[in-house]
Amino acid sequence: MNALKSFFLLFVSLTLVSACTNSEEGKGASGIFGSEKVLPPSNGGILDILVVADDKVWDGPAGDAFLKHFTAMTYGLPQPEPLYTVRQVGSRDFGDLLKRSRYLVLLSLGDSTIFTSENDKWARDQLVFYLQAPSEALLRKHILAKNKEIDALIEQREMLRMSKRIAALTHKLYPDFLAENHIKISIPKDFEISVEKKDLVIYWRRTKVNDMGIIIYRGPLPQEGAIIGEHLVPLRDSLTKLYVAGARENSYMVTEDLIKPQSEPTEISNNFALKTRGLWRSEGDIMGGPFVSYSIYDEKHKQLIYIDAFLLQPDKKKRKTLFELESILNTVEITN
Repeated sequence: MNALKSFFLLFVSLTLVSACTNSEEGKGASGIFGSEKVLPPSNGGILDILVVADDKVWDGPAGDAFLKHFTAMTYGLPQPEPLYTVRQVGSRDFGDLLKRSRYLVLLSLGDSTIFTSENDKWARDQLVFYLQAPSEALLRKHILAKNKEIDALIEQREMLRMSKRIAALTHKLYPDFLAENHIKISIPKDFEISVEKKDLVIYWRRTKVNDMGIIIYRGPLPQEGAIIGEHLVPLRDSLTKLYVAGARENSYMVTEDLIKPQSEPTEISNNFALKTRGLWRSEGDIMGGPFVSYSIYDEKHKQLIYIDAFLLQPDKKKRKTLFELESILNTVEITN
């Protein structure tokens, strides 16, 4: 009995020592062996950037160069809205909570010129940029050279983040013509089908704050030699005139021609595509708002895929809501 009792006490002692050791080693760590750092989730709104720079740098030519690019007005909105919401904080005030910001840009003066980026430095799903130069004039020049690259990386990252959120809550109602024509897209469940034809579907989401619509159309490729993009507004207007009615009788959506839509080339599933931004209005009514569209030239299947998202959100800022809509379009794929 004494031998058994001694063995039991030794077992309990070893267990307690092991538990205490594991507890100490596991502080601030995760994973099977407690060796991986636990990161909190990043925070911040859509298209928000926090700049960490001392006031001397921020109030000088370097800060001006950064602001001029990232707070420029967004094209294709009915009222002026900046590309990003930019906030600045000094290095002394850059505490733990601010270190969790999703998009961080650190501007500083130093002995050498540096431009680098880092993922998940202080939080999950975080992107941090470091820009340094020996003088304010050189830092300004450095920022001017890197602004577009930073802009593109943040927009791409934010679009991907939003698209992943959308893909997790997708629709169950997809017309057969989408799969038959090799079109795959993630539409959130809170959008309802309002029009369904053999070559077209229109989804709507109506709330107290806004109305959102998504048009998906499949048609023939433009004839060879046609100017890329010149047929897009006539195509859009032909669809909206038939299927997107205004609030008043006999009113319908048309593309606003006072401000020309702006297109830029892109690529979707290895196909040439055009992304277009512009404004729409109601013929016979007073409604209007922004739209964004993707025109995909699917040469393998000899078809044009036109996807259009439009927004009605009176008396409210629209930039971030439109970005959410564009994130839905960004989920489109052309399958084999």
